[in-house]
Amino acid sequence: MKNFIFISLLLIISNTLTLWFSSEISLSFGQPEVAIVAEIQLETNCELMNKAFIVVDLKTDKSVGFNSSKAYLGTVTGNPLQVQLNPKYNDMTSNFEIHNAEKKMKIELDCNSSNKLNNALDSLKNTFKN
Repeated sequence: MKNFIFISLLLIISNTLTLWFSSEISLSFGQPEVAIVAEIQLETNCELMNKAFIVVDLKTDKSVGFNSSKAYLGTVTGNPLQVQLNPKYNDMTSNFEIHNAEKKMKIELDCNSSNKLNNALDSLKNTFKN
């Protein structure tokens, strides 16, 4: 009889603790990766065409160009995405903000607020003048 009471008490305590800490337990197992096709809309006030930019999945190194201000990239929810200057244009580098991948995204680039970006774009324009 003592064993039955002990086992019953042990089960009640373990079930209570599991219920109490269920959110922490689920976080420890992580979220499953969900494959998506991210629709990325680029809004920019830059003087360059949208074709001068690409979006890159920094985790998988997949990249795709913008077509009429939109790009579609096969990725996983939450992967880091970054808009970059297209490497076709004089191997310029850029340091734009990183965004977590979502099914529908809008990324805004403000060329007027960044001196570093303005210098890079001026350099790129000078490349086409020569």
